[in-house]
Amino acid sequence: MTSCTHIRNLIILTLICFVPDSYAKQAGGIEYSGSGFLTIAAGQMLGGTRANVEDYNCPCFLSDYAHASVYDSRSGLQWKPDTKIGVQGSASYNDVSVTAQVVARSAMGTADLEWLYGNYNMNDKISIQLGRKRLPMFYYSDVQDIGFSLPWAHVPPSLYGWEVVNYNGANIRYQDRFGDWSATANLLAGNENNNNSGYWKIYNGRQSKTSVKWTDIVGGDLTLSKDWLEARTVYIQSKMDESYGGMVWDTNPADSTYQTYIPQSGPIYPQSKQRIYGLAVNADYQNWLVRTEFIQIDHPGLTWRDHAQIVGVGYRYGKWQPMFTWSEYQLTVVTDGVLPTALPSYPMLQPLLTLTLRYDLTPTSDLNAQYESLKDESSPLNYPNYGNSRLLTFTYDMVF
Repeated sequence: MTSCTHIRNLIILTLICFVPDSYAKQAGGIEYSGSGFLTIAAGQMLGGTRANVEDYNCPCFLSDYAHASVYDSRSGLQWKPDTKIGVQGSASYNDVSVTAQVVARSAMGTADLEWLYGNYNMNDKISIQLGRKRLPMFYYSDVQDIGFSLPWAHVPPSLYGWEVVNYNGANIRYQDRFGDWSATANLLAGNENNNNSGYWKIYNGRQSKTSVKWTDIVGGDLTLSKDWLEARTVYIQSKMDESYGGMVWDTNPADSTYQTYIPQSGPIYPQSKQRIYGLAVNADYQNWLVRTEFIQIDHPGLTWRDHAQIVGVGYRYGKWQPMFTWSEYQLTVVTDGVLPTALPSYPMLQPLLTLTLRYDLTPTSDLNAQYESLKDESSPLNYPNYGNSRLLTFTYDMVF
């Protein structure tokens, strides 16, 4: 183990020791604070397309692509896909602070470092941060693991399902007010290496070995808010280098019962670039809440373009909050300017309808019941094809 790894682990353990409950305390001029969150989830597949896909017995529902969270029909009530616990701690001295967050997920069977960064407040408007953070692709990126902060049992996978969720680098944040408007701007740069990606375990099987590298990540986001309205836009670009080695899942299209892992290695996609565009417009007006978010990812030189969007409407009635959400993922085939080495792609369309009923137990905990129905309208040439699915999920969320 390298000395840097020893130092990193020491910082994490030191911060976690100060997280038995939400609090702030000071010792020797250093202020310590900590908090945590928990989601206990139980899901039941209600139906869908029956098939053996990769090493899953479907119908299947993919609730979190990045962490290989899959509900399938191997058993009845399932706890692993969305159950998680996380702790976060900070130590600050004057204008300098260090923050770490560790999340343990039942789906992965591991505890992962999500945050480890230092922060320096230049003044009351500008701060500089350096280290490991969440990549701000989405409106809920920073809190997508914290079930209590979400209006759903889990974030809609149609939009939030990508292979990279973090980055290592630096960013500068600016916060200010302009009349009745509050503004937050963020510029970032960095890289991310993700070995044995949960995303690719969904597509190549749970024993597959992959290497995903996003390099030269640069971008930024801007959030404007006033009273009950908030709008956020984001742009991120990077280079991609994705490859696999070891074992991948092989299926004979002529015989769906023939499935086995075979040794294989090589690129998943040719080294390429990507450009990510995102927009969210949300409203909390009286008892109504509206959530809308859109994202498009262009891959210059490759054969496809990704689109995803969500539109959700909810109403708060005392401690109850029913909500209806429509979301959709769409892959569009691109034919102009395609590299000769680019792999073929086929159209995909996956609309998802979600009904959520939330009940606030206490100011720091809630219960959720959520029904989801996914209809796969993709090209039959797509593989793996998980097909249609219907899922019922119950969650208990709390922060502490």
